[in-house]
Amino acid sequence: MSPLRYRLLALDLDGTLLTDDSRLTLETEAAVKAAQAAGLTVTLATGRLLADALPYARRLGLTAPLILHHGALLMTPAGVVLAHQMIAGGAAQKLVQTARELELSCQAYAAGELVVERITTWTRIYLGYSAVEPVVVPDLAAYVAGGISQFDFLGEPEELAPAAERVHERLAAAVRTTSSHPNLLEVLAPGVSKGRALERLAELLGIPLAATVAVGDGLNDLEMLRGAGLGVAMANAPAAVRSQAQYVTAGNNENGVAQLISKLLAGEL
Repeated sequence: MSPLRYRLLALDLDGTLLTDDSRLTLETEAAVKAAQAAGLTVTLATGRLLADALPYARRLGLTAPLILHHGALLMTPAGVVLAHQMIAGGAAQKLVQTARELELSCQAYAAGELVVERITTWTRIYLGYSAVEPVVVPDLAAYVAGGISQFDFLGEPEELAPAAERVHERLAAAVRTTSSHPNLLEVLAPGVSKGRALERLAELLGIPLAATVAVGDGLNDLEMLRGAGLGVAMANAPAAVRSQAQYVTAGNNENGVAQLISKLLAGEL
């Protein structure tokens, strides 16, 4: 077998590695393990907490640091923090205030925990995709004063649009927003992206960015796809994402990641 052109493979979870019903298929699992056996370092790049990403990382036998919270956190599977960009306490408190004013469900990520002031219908919907047990606190604004990794507004797209506008008006350069799902408006520290985290990880591992492959399906994956040596979009990704990718693989329900890995190992990409 000829030497692989790429050395690091970063995979988004939802809509990419996993099917629509959050399954990791046996075909995809086998392909990821084959990639590692062939010498590719594989990591996950997700908006999820470590507790939600870890079961998949363990099942796949991943040992490389994981990209969590859309790139705000770079952490080993053992829980060692390598890099962490936090939303400042004052900005986080303004986010809670905005959620209260607009009567929107919200949640914060801090110290590896999902923190809420109350369990809402939207919280329950979110927990349907998460194994995390939320921590309920009496005053979320007081809790976030020490800084947080990420803040989410939850609701219908038409409810989230005013929240995005207000966040941009009030906080401007103090935060950045993204969205991995139509019912989520996710707020991060300025400069945070999966792309930036991929750069850091490649540097830590001594791998040139040109020797990296990034795979995703969402708008929050764009920076990562643009920055990698090979940016790959899933067929189920929006047109805006597919148009920015260098290659489009099959959809997440058709083992698109496994098909991509097969081409990588065969030297076809």
